Amino acid sequence: MSIKVMKLDEVEPIKALGGTLKRMFNPESAGTEHMTFSVGYFSPGEGLKGHIHPVSEEVYYVVRGRGTVYLGEEREPLEVHPDTALYIPPGIVHGVENTGEERLVICFFVAPGREKTQVV
Repeated sequence: MSIKVMKLDEVEPIKALGGTLKRMFNPESAGTEHMTFSVGYFSPGEGLKGHIHPVSEEVYYVVRGRGTVYLGEEREPLEVHPDTALYIPPGIVHGVENTGEERLVICFFVAPGREKTQVV
């Protein structure tokens, strides 16, 4: 596999789990074997539905805006803002909601990247 460069403005957005995602690197678009990298965009009130990765780890990195990440079956809230990174181990239910007044932008790193997300 060779080095691959992608520009965010050249990636088609998709609607998924209640938000808008640009899947920059994944097994289908870039041939990655062990990870997926996406950028999510959420208008005020939008977010990602609760979901789980039974095997994969995930890292959220907040680029812009403010929101609430919900963790676990009890939906424990955790406020996030720019320059916040959050590690989510496998098997933990999680989701996010834009609770701010501007667009929320989050980078998502998932490894391994071939696992199917389970909505809960």
